[in-house]
Amino acid sequence: MRHIAMAACLLALCACASEHDSIEEKTVRSGNVDGRLLQPNTQGNGAAQVRTYQLHSQERFRMPQPQVAPTPGLPADSPRTSLAPTTVCARAIINAEGVVQRVDALDDRGECHAGATVENADLLQAVRDALLQWRYQPAAVCTYAADATKPDDENDCAGAEKIEAVPVSLMYAFTFELREGKVVVHSRGK
Repeated sequence: MRHIAMAACLLALCACASEHDSIEEKTVRSGNVDGRLLQPNTQGNGAAQVRTYQLHSQERFRMPQPQVAPTPGLPADSPRTSLAPTTVCARAIINAEGVVQRVDALDDRGECHAGATVENADLLQAVRDALLQWRYQPAAVCTYAADATKPDDENDCAGAEKIEAVPVSLMYAFTFELREGKVVVHSRGK
């Protein structure tokens, strides 16, 4: 999305150019970060194992919904000029108020191994820094009367007799990619 916006701005600048415009060549770092929610590891014993809530028939679990969710990014002073797609995984421990209390590195599946290497410590730190800023509508256990009709939307607690906010852990994978390129920028001349 950022690439499209940057390209549109460059096209607009080019469209406004006149014969008095100067042309300046700049090196621009363009990066891309893709994030996704991972399925919990409910098997085995490792640090990534997650216990799930046991619900009764009149209960429904409402997933936490991100309200503030800045995308992880490399610091502006990062020495990296390129990076092949590299995935870093982390678990966010979210309290019942929807605040991220802690972020732990995950290395419980093949796609997550890059985050455990020393050369990618900056990527893991970028993920930690971003996730610690995330705020959620809290997860909740919604309890309905035995004869109540639950809303079709699984994340809707409308009509519940009781809504109990609960802490959760969510696992995320962020794939970083960084490319350096030359961009021609036209600026209006005097």
